[in-house]
Amino acid sequence: MFKFTEFFKSLNALASPLSTFFIGTILTCAAYGLLSSTLAIRLSAADVPTSQIGLILSVYYIGYIFASASAYKIINKVGHIRAFSTYLSILSALVLLHALSPNPWFWAGLRICEGYCLGAALMCLESWLNTRSNNENRGLIMSMYMVTTYLGSACGQLLLNIQDSRQFVVFTLISVIYSIALVPISLTALPSPSIKVQKRMSLKRLYQVSPCGTIGCIISGIMVGSIYSLGALYAKESGLDIERTSLFMFFVIIGGMLAQIPVGKLSDRMDRRFVLLWEAGIMFFIAPWMHYFLDENIFWLIGAAIILGGAIFVMYPICVSHVNDKIDDEERVQASGMVLSLQSVGMILGPILISFTMQHWGSISFLITFSVVNATYVIFLFNHITFRPSSGYVSSTPTAPTPVASTPVFHVLAKDDTFIDKAKDWFTRKKH
Repeated sequence: MFKFTEFFKSLNALASPLSTFFIGTILTCAAYGLLSSTLAIRLSAADVPTSQIGLILSVYYIGYIFASASAYKIINKVGHIRAFSTYLSILSALVLLHALSPNPWFWAGLRICEGYCLGAALMCLESWLNTRSNNENRGLIMSMYMVTTYLGSACGQLLLNIQDSRQFVVFTLISVIYSIALVPISLTALPSPSIKVQKRMSLKRLYQVSPCGTIGCIISGIMVGSIYSLGALYAKESGLDIERTSLFMFFVIIGGMLAQIPVGKLSDRMDRRFVLLWEAGIMFFIAPWMHYFLDENIFWLIGAAIILGGAIFVMYPICVSHVNDKIDDEERVQASGMVLSLQSVGMILGPILISFTMQHWGSISFLITFSVVNATYVIFLFNHITFRPSSGYVSSTPTAPTPVASTPVFHVLAKDDTFIDKAKDWFTRKKH
């Protein structure tokens, strides 16, 4: 019980300075989750073929790739806060354009632009966060960040139940949420990372320093892109009504959220590659069986959704943490863009591949594909763990520490001493 209390006190010490950062992330992801599921359901209702739905929704991640190749230049030029505000403002406007025409290919064009803006905004957030953490707490801090993303996405799914007979109310609501998300990030007192010195980083170097993290981002993208783009459609084709489809999507994301902190904490204490190996192995075994728990029994449905989400969503933050363990602060903006780009490749491939298999072999192929790609990743991980010693694998890259106090939207400004200093003093007092 004492250790449990101690853990939550230390967790609060980490989370408190990042409070407004996390609130902005929750709002951003709530809008993103609601938009993806809304478009999937409306395209299906318009009798657009499943394979075309997968294609239209997946081009969103082409925008991510463009963002990873160019957005870092703007971030480094004007700073993280200004860049984030700019991209989210454009995104808020783009969402409203969906109401102008129901043409699927017009929506595809908007999806590319939306993907660029959100990908660039996430580059701002993730590179900023990784600069403010170190190798001893990066897994836990990234897990808290992912908790906020999944909490936001899960809340967005519940808004699917809004009645929208005029076909534009939901788009207006999404735009409003994106606009409000700007407020806490814009007013944060967290110092923006230095943009004076930046190192260029190639995909070759990224793979050399972290092959398991690099490939893992792609595998993660296949699963995450498919669940966001086609999860609601999969549930619908499996016989669930709109209310249960909403619940399925909500609890899938809640499952991912609940798994983040314990798995992130575990990854800080051992070689992250072993955590990835176990996660992919579990997903390989359980994915196909989850299909048979999607029935009218609400408890079976919720349980299956939570387990599935927990297995899907923990891979990306561990991969990102593994990559950032091995690089310098000056490389983090480009590295964040590159891992997002790699995940985006998976997010493009996943919905296209899985929508094709669903059209020809039924809805169960949605989960069978998850099992197959994780089996492939297990083989890759086992090979690298066997032939690349773990001794000295995690570096001790210096990072700028997170400030100790919360941002001024809620509390007073931080003092000069850092949260790491405070934490050391706190644990020293406890020992004595």
